[in-house]
Amino acid sequence: MNKIKNFPYFPHPKNKNETLHFKDGKFVNNINEDDYFKILEFSTNTDGWSEDLSEMANNAINMNHPIDIASREKCLEYLNNYENSEKKIVLEIGCSSGNLIDQIKVLRKYNYIASDSIKSHILKLSNHHKDIPFLVFDLLKNPFKKKFCNGIIMLNVLEHIKDDYTALIEINNLLEQNGILILEVPSCKFLYDDYDKKLLHFRRYNMKDIISKLESAGFKIEKKTHLGFLIFPIFFLVKIFNKIFYRIFKNENIVSTQTKISNNFILKKLLYFEKKLKNINLPFGIRCYICARKIK
Repeated sequence: MNKIKNFPYFPHPKNKNETLHFKDGKFVNNINEDDYFKILEFSTNTDGWSEDLSEMANNAINMNHPIDIASREKCLEYLNNYENSEKKIVLEIGCSSGNLIDQIKVLRKYNYIASDSIKSHILKLSNHHKDIPFLVFDLLKNPFKKKFCNGIIMLNVLEHIKDDYTALIEINNLLEQNGILILEVPSCKFLYDDYDKKLLHFRRYNMKDIISKLESAGFKIEKKTHLGFLIFPIFFLVKIFNKIFYRIFKNENIVSTQTKISNNFILKKLLYFEKKLKNINLPFGIRCYICARKIK
């Protein structure tokens, strides 16, 4: 594999005066090609995530849960609709178990870059995807001094960042003018419960609030909707149950238990029917889903 065309140089993680390019599955120093890195590690952040949570997400929680499949399908839909006069650079922040990687590569419209704030994710994925650049960095300590991507994907990541507004500002700093952000966050602020706490969520969001933060950070909303519209009544009852009874029953496995129970035929069917409503701005649901464009 040659150096990625139209891709800017990466900053050197140790020497600020040197840069790297991605070539043949590794980051190579532009001055000395004997100086190279398999992945680029700048900084980590475990405030809203942990190695234990990574293990749970990859094992106890099925990442192919129907709502997560619907989330990735929505992301691919937005990416497919993004005008492409030339091959775009898209960065996924919080690539997690890497479920989107192969699907985006199939599109052949993007130079894809994966990043996470937890090194263990990146090391495992880099062994399977040698043609993909992998980065480890804390968004709040953004190491990139120049804008370098046309699109950013953040699915269920922002709620894990304590200072979410600063994170949105840094996303803006990474994007070229008119670049897009595909963002998904858990909805309904007042339904924040012990399930969220176990997942190290700092918050849930109301659509109005997250849109206000995006606009203040220099974005224009192009599309907005919710996922889980048809299943919201059941979700609402479960959340209320958690808020009232969790401290009585003390279910330490609340995340894995409720995730496994909800992974069923009924949920799949309801999400299937919900897909038919994709051209409608669904007014409520389990997750807020937004496509925003950088305008300043």
